Amino acid sequence: MSKSVASEVKLVARHSSVYALSNFLNRIISLVMLPVYTRFLTPADYGILELVYMTINIISIVIGLRIEACVGRFYFDYKDQADRNKVISTAFIGYGGMGGLLVLCLLPFSSILAEQVLDSAEHAPLFIVALLNLGLGMVSPIGLAYFRVTLQSFTLLTFSVVRTILTLGLNIYFVVIIEKGVMGILLATLITSIIINVAMVVRIMSRTGWRIDFGILWQMVKFGAPLVPAGLAGQIFHVSDRYFVKEYISMGQAGLYSLGYKIGSLVHQFITTPFQQVWTPRRFENFNKEGSERNYARIFTYFVTLGLFMGLMISLLSKEIIRLMTTEAFWSAYKVVPIIALAHVIFSFQSHFSIGILMKKATKYLAMIDVTTAIINLILNVILIRKYGIWGAAVATLICLSFKVGLTYYYSNKFYPVGVEWRRVATLFTVTITMYFVIIQIDTSQIWLDIVFKALAGCSFPFILLLVRFFTREELKTLVRIVVKRDFKLNGSDSG
Repeated sequence: MSKSVASEVKLVARHSSVYALSNFLNRIISLVMLPVYTRFLTPADYGILELVYMTINIISIVIGLRIEACVGRFYFDYKDQADRNKVISTAFIGYGGMGGLLVLCLLPFSSILAEQVLDSAEHAPLFIVALLNLGLGMVSPIGLAYFRVTLQSFTLLTFSVVRTILTLGLNIYFVVIIEKGVMGILLATLITSIIINVAMVVRIMSRTGWRIDFGILWQMVKFGAPLVPAGLAGQIFHVSDRYFVKEYISMGQAGLYSLGYKIGSLVHQFITTPFQQVWTPRRFENFNKEGSERNYARIFTYFVTLGLFMGLMISLLSKEIIRLMTTEAFWSAYKVVPIIALAHVIFSFQSHFSIGILMKKATKYLAMIDVTTAIINLILNVILIRKYGIWGAAVATLICLSFKVGLTYYYSNKFYPVGVEWRRVATLFTVTITMYFVIIQIDTSQIWLDIVFKALAGCSFPFILLLVRFFTREELKTLVRIVVKRDFKLNGSDSG
């Protein structure tokens, strides 16, 4: 392994691991609270909560103009730190102000949203609280983007720790102690958002200053505007299946599918997202440097390896995990987890494939790709969910995410050749899928024994890769050197 690859792997791994921990802390709320939610909420309540969140996410994309992508792209257009600070402060003041005003304009329509999404205007207070949280949270993506481009991963982690503590405590109070149900969850999120976002704005703006450059803001708007239909189409693609399940089957089935989807997408939360948070700024910074694509092709292979390994473990253990963490009413949610996990591993390729489009600022192609995919997804949802229920929803997701990644690779390659070690990636998929269908046959009728046996079998993944000669000689030599060096240090410290 060359020094340039090794150093880049170390940097990406170091910051990605911190971001992964940060994402884990953000997601641990839903994981830790899952046994609570499934005991204090019915599957229908869980479906209501998910539909509120998804509707708000769609609105946030429209009014937010994909600001996190704008910050990451424009920050590196400047070399001088003062100009870079101006990009951040412009984003905070310009986007934060516009977003807040738009949310205030939407509040009177809460009853209409409740009627259309949840079939009852009585749920309007849920949307009022959720919209207030959205308005306060408009600055959050900007702050997180700032921490990423400046590689302040530990600062981001600190905010995540505080957010986790606050949200967990408030959730327990509102849901368990005073039993406010879905409203309690939304109130806990709102209070946490107020505290975290105020602290984030004060910290960052004290460093960047309160300046706004309308020229930069206009350039950001022009860059971000084509991403809105792309992001909107992407969000519709990711959440429309829940709406169709509710309409064609029931709110309860929408809740079950949402739970299965959430567990299957953990690979996206804990592998893809942390990787992207380091990967995207690094690729912008090192674009077109000599040997960069060869190095990044190798790093991408390692990324796929890690993603497939986690996807395999999630798929193997999902049945037992759901049975342990929920009540019997939610147990059938495990059925869609393997398909969703595979779909999100494939979806993770887009962060690598889209580099040409982003560097050429040809975001109209991303819009076209996402809109096309969303239309196909809506058609498949109508056909498959009506006939096959939540199975149809999962299969539609897998087909469309694969199609989306393929289109991204095709168009991005027109601007810049994307390096991929295709033979090795194919080997990874072959080994992973084969292992899943073999190991899933384990059934001792004892839940803890099943967990132990499946986990041990799944952990043989790297050894199977060794047997099929997946690793290169260079990689094996590097691994040997690492092991020998570590062993030497341990023995040296013992003898001392």
